[in-house]
Amino acid sequence: MKVLQVGAGGFGRTWLAALANEPSAEQVALVDQDPAALIDGIPGFVDLDAALRETSPDLAVVVVPPNVHREVAERCLAAGVPVLVEKPLAGTREDCEALIEASARADRQIAVSQNYRYRPVMETARRVLASGELGEIGQAQVDFRIHHDFRGSFREHMEQPLILDMAVHSFDLIRFVTGLEMAEVQAHTWNPPWSQFEGDASAVALFTMDSGARIAYNGSWHPRGQFTDWNCRWLIECTGGYLTLDRDVVKVYRGDDVHQPGTAAEEETVPLVALERTDQAAVLVEFWKAIRDDRPAPTNAADNLRTVEMVLAAVESAIRAPVTG
Repeated sequence: MKVLQVGAGGFGRTWLAALANEPSAEQVALVDQDPAALIDGIPGFVDLDAALRETSPDLAVVVVPPNVHREVAERCLAAGVPVLVEKPLAGTREDCEALIEASARADRQIAVSQNYRYRPVMETARRVLASGELGEIGQAQVDFRIHHDFRGSFREHMEQPLILDMAVHSFDLIRFVTGLEMAEVQAHTWNPPWSQFEGDASAVALFTMDSGARIAYNGSWHPRGQFTDWNCRWLIECTGGYLTLDRDVVKVYRGDDVHQPGTAAEEETVPLVALERTDQAAVLVEFWKAIRDDRPAPTNAADNLRTVEMVLAAVESAIRAPVTG
């Protein structure tokens, strides 16, 4: 596959490495408005239209700030090039819907890089729950506590950096792992006094899912300790037991007696499934396969809009005026 990448700085470097290590990918163009960000060995452009015209890529990988996803992706789609865009799909509901419409007009796919789905620990948890062996999900807790230094990046100035730029992964994983969809959400966000962000770096969100199950998300992108990894710490309680996920380990407790809660000694470690590819490489190849097979990609924009709705609904809930006593 001939790949054009838009955006060379920040997370663009992660994609450059992923493309360099994927044997099926040929990077035919790298586009960035800053000439200094272009690198040797890859045809570089500061003009996207020129890159599209001169290199005839099979697909475009868009790695730019969310507020310009729509502009860049629409230009690629209009040129007849399918687009794989970094999460989130776009910064607003209007832009997300516009991109879905642009994809339909151009008859070219647009999908989102929800790379966390393509990790053995997440796929293992998904398969256990999908098998039905633990019964119906009743409630769950998803915790995220990890710090990364984003000083100097656009994230510092986002209104809701945790929810919009990081929790979008966690919310998508809630859908992916449980197979459930959001019915409603209540959320509250705040910023600790030491935060590097201008917007809120911490949040709690209680999702009511379409099955009636409650899933509580509790996160911070500027904690004082690294209490989880990027995949979060999970406890999913079901009618026939529970599942835990923590630092690449999945455990289950099986038991139908609700008055006999499980203990750590009774938990069984589940062997992780083997994946041919993970993270960005897996997203890229699955997208390319979907294009060739003329079928929707697993993280296509229409499906991903459900994840975006979780994000935007949480933000909208958080900014409502609080009730005071």
